[in-house]
Amino acid sequence: MVAGAVISKVRLTVKDGGGGPATDHVLSGPLVQVGRGTGNDLSFVDPRVSAVHGRILIDSDRVAFVDLGSTNGSAIIRKDKRTAVTRDSSEGFELLQSDQVLLGDADQPSSIYIVEIIRTTAIETSDATVVAQRALGEVAGLPEGQTLRNLLALLAELRTESDSLECTRKVLNFLLVTLPEASRAEFFMKDSTGRLAPVVGLGPQSSSIVATPPASALSKKLLSDREAILVFDTQKVDVPSASIRTSPSRSVILAPIVVENDVIGAIQIGSKQGGVFGEHELDLVSVLAQQLSTVLSGARLIERLRQAEARLRGECDYLKERFGQRPAIEEMIGSSASIREVQQQIRAVAPSRTTVLIQGKTGVGKELVARAIHEQSPRNSAIFAAVNCSALSAGLLESELFGHAKGAFTGAHRDRKGLFEVAHSGTLFLDEIGEMPIDLQPKLLRCLEEGIVTPVGSTKPRQVDVRVVCATNRNLEEEVKTGRFRQDLLFRINVFTFSVPTLSDRQQDIIPIARHFIERFSHEHGRQHSGLSAEVIATLQSYAWPGNIRELKNEMERASLLAPQDQPIELSHLSERLGGGSQLIEQVDGNLKQSMERLEKVVVQAALKRHDQNRTQCARSLGISRQALITKIARLGIKDE
Repeated sequence: MVAGAVISKVRLTVKDGGGGPATDHVLSGPLVQVGRGTGNDLSFVDPRVSAVHGRILIDSDRVAFVDLGSTNGSAIIRKDKRTAVTRDSSEGFELLQSDQVLLGDADQPSSIYIVEIIRTTAIETSDATVVAQRALGEVAGLPEGQTLRNLLALLAELRTESDSLECTRKVLNFLLVTLPEASRAEFFMKDSTGRLAPVVGLGPQSSSIVATPPASALSKKLLSDREAILVFDTQKVDVPSASIRTSPSRSVILAPIVVENDVIGAIQIGSKQGGVFGEHELDLVSVLAQQLSTVLSGARLIERLRQAEARLRGECDYLKERFGQRPAIEEMIGSSASIREVQQQIRAVAPSRTTVLIQGKTGVGKELVARAIHEQSPRNSAIFAAVNCSALSAGLLESELFGHAKGAFTGAHRDRKGLFEVAHSGTLFLDEIGEMPIDLQPKLLRCLEEGIVTPVGSTKPRQVDVRVVCATNRNLEEEVKTGRFRQDLLFRINVFTFSVPTLSDRQQDIIPIARHFIERFSHEHGRQHSGLSAEVIATLQSYAWPGNIRELKNEMERASLLAPQDQPIELSHLSERLGGGSQLIEQVDGNLKQSMERLEKVVVQAALKRHDQNRTQCARSLGISRQALITKIARLGIKDE
């Protein structure tokens, strides 16, 4: 009969705290002595490891570590939890796979990592069923001579073969040719139900055959243990299943294909009725299953990368089509003297690395100017990153700009780069810099002066090369006088300054800009319009535009939604503050659902404007819950202003 699997060896990775590279070891019991000096089985030069520090005990059912009264002590790391090893037990601390034994110094210890605890199945009698197991990739003895040369040649082919199915065929064919007793070689993949489904079957002279799935008992064992299995004689199983008893082969080797710690398939090799397999054949199949697992793992990763690349390429194409059709400087519509002066200043300052301060009222297009500076500069092939300093709290803004280290605060589960690092070699736009918290300004100043950032929670500074463009709608000199802005920071950013004119100062540009937005939104919404009526043109030119280009843009988007297809924009399609809206319902075309959605969008947008985008107040005024308002905003495609 077959006894349970017993521990035969332990695979370790040892790192000496005294220096030198990590080393791998495969050790067998019953006792492995650990300490400083050459007399130990595992020898260290680390002076903090005692001369005879401890022992690793390896017996049939457990692996344990015993501390022999070391000076600096020992500890075990298991699943990120540290446990000190007591010295009062001769039985020791039981070790599991993936445990790490720490020796000596608490901060920079030497270590022993338990890579794998290797188990084999004990065989008690020779006339009963013989089942041997082999951990994937474990080898008791490699083949010699021509077989070894052929194996090495096959492994070289597998590294260059890109077709996963062809790799599998080569492995199966190699086993049929190399193993004299083999009569069939089959490959299975786990299907959606968790069963091993046939993919490839090869017989004599590598002819195609119908693959026979493994016996259910063997499949369950393979999936749970993830080890290669040898059934020596299928006809001598003590309690055989029907599938084992009717197996076309006398001996069977079944080896798992493991990808990302999951059994995704299996190789099955069957012998001739008169032949049997032994442990040498099991070794060879185990090695090839390991190699095939690596090949398929790489193929799966490459496929994921291809899918991710295709998805990102699609997103990039969409964003380019949506936002990047024209360079930013060409997006500055108009021919007024003031806008031509802005364009001239952009071309003058862009080639340098000078810090720029853009001043202007809200909505005049300061970010468009910053993007134009980036696009006209030698840094245009790198990233343009932007952040609104008024939109984030002090703590979040610091993390956004400079990054943070893992564990720096609650929720910091990993290291994260800040925008200064993300925009390395590119341009960083700091919008509304006048709103930056005073406590954060010295850190920004140091970064601008020295090109160094230190992530939150870290003590390691990092060098960055970033061109900074700032913008503000405040009078920073007045902010300095009131103590809300540092004078030294103002001196640092106020190197090259220019102002973006308001829309009311660009009277002749209003209608070209309006027509540009109508054309853009007509394309986006699939609703063509034949231009602006004379009444609308007069209204747009006479309005003061306190919200500048942003307000004009929103007005034109609203009008493009309300105006009938192929009709001009009329006064009734404008908002009430421009004298429109009185004939709104009569002018809405389309079926009832489309008309109601457009009207609903107008009502929600108007309410958001009235309450300065405060969703809580807006929801209250509309008589709905805040969550219902958020759902409507998403459904109607309303953008944040």
